[in-house]
Amino acid sequence: VAEAAADPGLPSSYSEALGHLLQDNNPPLATLPDRDLVTIANEILQNIYTKDWSEAGQWAEEEANLYKIGGAEAYNSMASGKLVMCTALTDYLRTFIEAIEYKLGKEGGAKEPELLSKKRYVGDGIVYGPVNVSSTLPGNSFEVWTSSSDNVESTQNDSEESSSEGGKVAVILGAGNQSFLSLIDVLDNVFRYRRPVILKHHPLRPWLAALYAMILEPVSKRGYFSQCEDVSVEVTKKLLSHPAVKHVHITGSFNTAKAVEGVLQKANPTLSSAKVQSMVTSELGCATPQIIDNGNFTELELLHVARMITAGKKANCGSNCLSPQVVVLPKEWKQKELFREKLMEELKRQPTTPCYYPGSVDKNKSLVDGCKQFGSKCTTIVAPSVSEETKVSEDDQVVVVECGTPGEEGFNAQPLLAEAFGPTLSIIELDSEQDDEYLASTVVPFLNDKGNIFGSLSCSVFTPKSKGSYEREALQKVLSTLNYGTVAINQMNLFGYTISAKGGIWGGHSLETLGQSGNGNIGDLYGIVGNNAAKVVVYGPPLETKPVIDIASPPPSVILDIVREFVCTDSILKGMGNALALVISRTFYGTISYVPVVRRFVGGK
Repeated sequence: VAEAAADPGLPSSYSEALGHLLQDNNPPLATLPDRDLVTIANEILQNIYTKDWSEAGQWAEEEANLYKIGGAEAYNSMASGKLVMCTALTDYLRTFIEAIEYKLGKEGGAKEPELLSKKRYVGDGIVYGPVNVSSTLPGNSFEVWTSSSDNVESTQNDSEESSSEGGKVAVILGAGNQSFLSLIDVLDNVFRYRRPVILKHHPLRPWLAALYAMILEPVSKRGYFSQCEDVSVEVTKKLLSHPAVKHVHITGSFNTAKAVEGVLQKANPTLSSAKVQSMVTSELGCATPQIIDNGNFTELELLHVARMITAGKKANCGSNCLSPQVVVLPKEWKQKELFREKLMEELKRQPTTPCYYPGSVDKNKSLVDGCKQFGSKCTTIVAPSVSEETKVSEDDQVVVVECGTPGEEGFNAQPLLAEAFGPTLSIIELDSEQDDEYLASTVVPFLNDKGNIFGSLSCSVFTPKSKGSYEREALQKVLSTLNYGTVAINQMNLFGYTISAKGGIWGGHSLETLGQSGNGNIGDLYGIVGNNAAKVVVYGPPLETKPVIDIASPPPSVILDIVREFVCTDSILKGMGNALALVISRTFYGTISYVPVVRRFVGGK
């Protein structure tokens, strides 16, 4: 094992991590019975239910520090991060267990999962659903659209040729913008593809190691998971070039993914470029479009559309792969100026967070400077900080770029052709003379052409109640032809990711052959997609319903913690007990903290 893992260019910690995965006494992950995988998944769940993972390595506090957030808002950030972490993990593991239990008990009459039991045929494909997104999100549902009718059999345990042999591992290059992403990537590789995983943490998040070690202990002790901190680019290249590495998963940029392919090609000169490309799965972002339908909106509907776009843009200062980037308006739409007013008001009202991600400020300043030189109108929208203790500058504020109309003089395509990953929001107007067919005849062809706009990860379509129901033929036609991995209707596209842990998928659309948003997907836990083209469609409630997320009015941290107590438990009764204990504890310390003498001893929390 030591000889197999040894490499003079690798630090000892990397060699030890590889050696842990290459032990001869580790049964090949690819040959484990399904029942054993369920056992491992249940053990991870028990760790989430019973261990104090929320404080491991003080990761949530470190995350708030990374985000440069101070004051009471830091506690909200920590509570939100813990809730998102718990929800993503428990949703994924519970869905995986349900899928395997159904597979094992199908012949014995096991109950069919709800998503599989609801299906309809559209053209040559199958649409599964709709099912509710979550009990905490009433009025939201989703469907999984697949490309053909021959995908009923599960491909959940299909794996690459290299994954079926012992002595082969996958490297996951950790995400830098969210703490839960790499955990889901590990679970997806271990459970769905049965690849032993070595995770190299992102240099921004080395403090995740303690958290990951605690939660993934059932996988690690069996020799299927190890982790290491970032050292340098050269060391990472050495790791990727190790002969045991046969797969790499990356969450990052298109250029980084291509660089990874280059390293693998150099390390494996006898392999074709197509084979090397198949060794890499990736999630690479998108110039995410927010599409406004041509119709009569009420003022409340317009306000809520503006509120959702703003919340998505300002979250994480735009450093998310699903951050809204391009607002697509109908040129002849009578309400377009009213909508612009609503959008500008929301950008001013919802507070701004610091742009912490390396290179984000410089990249967006360069983008805006280029737009100004081109002659585009660029407006910086100044908003307050999320808290008095959190410092923001003009560089952190959203800049709105008016790009014009394609084909007309003065049209600026530059902001559409790369992911901004920061606080830039562009507006384009498309010809909308064909009112009834505007989405299908104008928007869909424009967005499906990747020469016009970067990526195919996710998008949102906002349509008024006056246009009719979601089941109307014109809208369903748009859903069937819009080539994005997630299409959200009257909802924030970010929910597409959460749905990947509930039986959906997350990734660029497979018909987008340039790979701008990456290669492959996560999720598909029921195995209904396989290698077919597919997408997730999210249906939000009517637009007059108050949006779930408003950065100006976040729920108190205690509410988020109470919700987490209910999510991170295996029974409602335990959740109620944990929530009650939390309320009593917070009330007690909150009360005595106002006593000056005692305050010195208990602190100001």
